[in-house]
Amino acid sequence: MQSVNIEPVIGRYLNLEIESTSYRVYFEEAGQGIPLLCLHTAGADSRQYRHLMTDEAITKHFRVVAFDLPYHGRSNPPDRWRG
Repeated sequence: MQSVNIEPVIGRYLNLEIESTSYRVYFEEAGQGIPLLCLHTAGADSRQYRHLMTDEAITKHFRVVAFDLPYHGRSNPPDRWRG
């Protein structure tokens, strides 16, 4: 019989408006406890924190949240963006 291991990471989209501009931002979270917000570098996205989000030693004490800034990963550019 094969074993299946589903990772405890949940991904969602957040729709928000800042200074009359709409943004659709993707974020993932795992764990519970003290919030630990992960900000990716300029050339990356939230995937660089996947190892933290699946580490039980971390997620049993922290709610790890990683997001993709607009124009990165799965976050879209603002609604009025011209590329």
